[in-house]
Amino acid sequence: MNFKQIIWDWNGTLWDDTWLCVEINNHMLERRGLPLITLETYRAKLCFPVTDYYCQLGFDYETAPYPRLAEEFIEEYHRRRFECELHPDARKLIGFFQGLETPQAVLSAYQHDTLMQAVDHFWLLEFFTDVIGLNDIYAHGKVDNGKQYIAQLDVDPAEVLFIGDTIHDFEVAEAMGVQCALVANGHNSRERLEACGVPVLNSLSKLRNIILTG
Repeated sequence: MNFKQIIWDWNGTLWDDTWLCVEINNHMLERRGLPLITLETYRAKLCFPVTDYYCQLGFDYETAPYPRLAEEFIEEYHRRRFECELHPDARKLIGFFQGLETPQAVLSAYQHDTLMQAVDHFWLLEFFTDVIGLNDIYAHGKVDNGKQYIAQLDVDPAEVLFIGDTIHDFEVAEAMGVQCALVANGHNSRERLEACGVPVLNSLSKLRNIILTG
């Protein structure tokens, strides 16, 4: 095994919450008389910063400032989040890597306190050496958090694998100088992920071979 550290994204990668995000976005759009989206449209458009994504959906920041939209999204997401389950094989893979004594961490754009609650809800805290989220609800700063985290690890970044489900996760991995693998059953489409030039898998069930071969 060539990797000395595994870093997981949370939302969409381990936690199957994409469908809920689509439902909430559609509730927000419907309230404003804007066209609804499909799962395919969501995966084709979602980007970071999220302000750019909301512009693509047609939200007018003059009448609905982004902070208000973010709060509206988070209110419903927080209320319904535990309707979402882990992706199939997520728990199995985390346990597998723990059995190999490979340190694992979570790096997410989810707000830190609620991220900790979610990881604890699934009884996974004991599997991770670190859980790193953001300090606000506006989904900024994941790159900076990643760079700070990798700088404090006593490991060659080339021996670290970041596992995510979005183009932004690839960008975070690039900024950290680590390797990257992406799963295409989260928040971005396979077509968009393949343009990143890293391994793209349909699901976590195919990930073990990537980890073992390095």
